[in-house]
Amino acid sequence: MTVRFGIIGLGAIATRFATVLKTAENTALTAVASREMARSEKFAKEYGAAKAYDNYMDLIQDEEVDIIYIALTHNFHYDIVKKCILGGKAVLCEKPFVTNQKDAAELIALAKEKQVLLMEAMWTRCIPTFQKAKEWVTKGFIGKPQLVQAAFCFNFPFDKEHRLFNPDLAGGGLYDAGVYPLEFATGILGENPVTINGIAHKCATGVDDFSVINLGFESGALASLSCGLNANVSQDANVYGTKGHVIVYDFLGSHKCERYDANNQLAESFTVEFEDGFLYEILHVCELFREKKLESPLIPLSDTRACAEIFDTLMDQWN
Repeated sequence: MTVRFGIIGLGAIATRFATVLKTAENTALTAVASREMARSEKFAKEYGAAKAYDNYMDLIQDEEVDIIYIALTHNFHYDIVKKCILGGKAVLCEKPFVTNQKDAAELIALAKEKQVLLMEAMWTRCIPTFQKAKEWVTKGFIGKPQLVQAAFCFNFPFDKEHRLFNPDLAGGGLYDAGVYPLEFATGILGENPVTINGIAHKCATGVDDFSVINLGFESGALASLSCGLNANVSQDANVYGTKGHVIVYDFLGSHKCERYDANNQLAESFTVEFEDGFLYEILHVCELFREKKLESPLIPLSDTRACAEIFDTLMDQWN
């Protein structure tokens, strides 16, 4: 069965998705939509889409589209996801799913009511290295987890008009970068935090451009995470337990992870080769659609909602 995709929003992330989609077996790019027909037609021609629209609703109502990939900036996610669900379409929505818990809860409830597949595009959880590291932790190979460390920070020149720094476009490091270490920690531990606190630095536009976040979990595990827009840091993630630790190298698109024993001796190594980790996300959502599943076991909606709740808590702390 060929799964037919539609893409709403034709920026850089959509270009990456469409490029990888071409390499995924039994998939097709059926339709694309932006607010400008010339842009939609150009994108459709370049990536082999059969149809181009300058209206999002036209794509949502297209009966030949199975799954809609939403690649808009996150300030638009709530409205478009809601329209897709009401239109009976399966949804793969770019991260962060939404920016607050209220919107997340409403959309998740609506998807369940309408019996529609809904998944946040947290592609890093679908990569084999993440799954292997999670297996090591879940099976107790490093004992009881005590600490997760992860960071996603990059250096982007300040531009008050750019979406990253624009408060009207839900800018800031937390939404754009922080979602990755947050969902790494909750995913690797298999639980959501009961304690949340953080410190943020704000840039001239008032959004957070660098922050450190601490999480506490009911199991007793802790997480020390950071995200930012104005410095490069190591993207190797670590999970420390009572009997060893795990390193996930370059956790955003990891090709390698290692497990060490209590004596800091290498116990196991796992590597995998791939060109772009988006492929695993695409294959996963297609499998869910074919099996008529409504939710991903790798990216459960409870985690998506919990991440939005973390956003709320931190934004309240940061005023």
